[in-house]
Amino acid sequence: MFFENESLSFNILDVIALKQEQIHMFNKKRKFCALSFRFCADATLKAAAQTLHAGDHTLCFIPEGLDYARSGPKDELIAVHFNAINCPTDGIELFHPKNPETIAGLFRKMQDCWNRREPGFKYQCSALLYEILAECCRQTRRTPSSNPKIRKSVEYLLAHYKDPALTIRAAAEQSYISEVYFRRLFKAEFGLSPRKYVIHLRIQYAVSLITAGYYSLKEVAFLSGYNDYKYFSAEFRRIKGVAPSEYVYAGKDVRPEAAAPRQNLLPTAQPDGVG
Repeated sequence: MFFENESLSFNILDVIALKQEQIHMFNKKRKFCALSFRFCADATLKAAAQTLHAGDHTLCFIPEGLDYARSGPKDELIAVHFNAINCPTDGIELFHPKNPETIAGLFRKMQDCWNRREPGFKYQCSALLYEILAECCRQTRRTPSSNPKIRKSVEYLLAHYKDPALTIRAAAEQSYISEVYFRRLFKAEFGLSPRKYVIHLRIQYAVSLITAGYYSLKEVAFLSGYNDYKYFSAEFRRIKGVAPSEYVYAGKDVRPEAAAPRQNLLPTAQPDGVG
């Protein structure tokens, strides 16, 4: 989900409330992103290959520049329009919060703050939007593991995912179980393999290093757990949709030579871990 990117920043343009019936609308490449919360809705959103239903208590994110249609018998919502930085999502995303009352309250408070336009209202609205994103993250992110059989192994992965020598076998040993059994229990709880979990952690960390701008891309690869830059670049492209050298932050291309090396961080080539 877009809110899981904690390097996201934005500038709020508007906060509006809508209550519509019998909707048949088409929006073409709007120059802003939109985040909305639906209080009472029965709406269909269509964009490219996506067809999504937005019902009651649905949080919906629509990125900038997307052509999409909205239709349905009713749609009551509050929408926040904003320009975003470091938000690579290119499709509509729907989220169903576990405690919609909390999210609804924050949206209503933001709308009231925007309408009052008291001194500092944009800062207050930005703080409320960040709180909404933080609440969504709290609802989607697990503690290291709710399964005591693999908790120590998951904690080990979180502590060592940046180590190129990390192996899944070593993680399984922390819980005194076989690697095969650990992989099965892990996937049952997290919905993906331990290896994919580690790769996503590494790429997420790499994004934070790239946006900071202190390291060359080869250094970023090493610091994120990769000795082989070509392999890192391929994994980055697979997950983010672009190569590291094409990753855009604040409207500026980040190139391998963009940040001069501060020190020689790169060791001699070794096989990457996560076996």
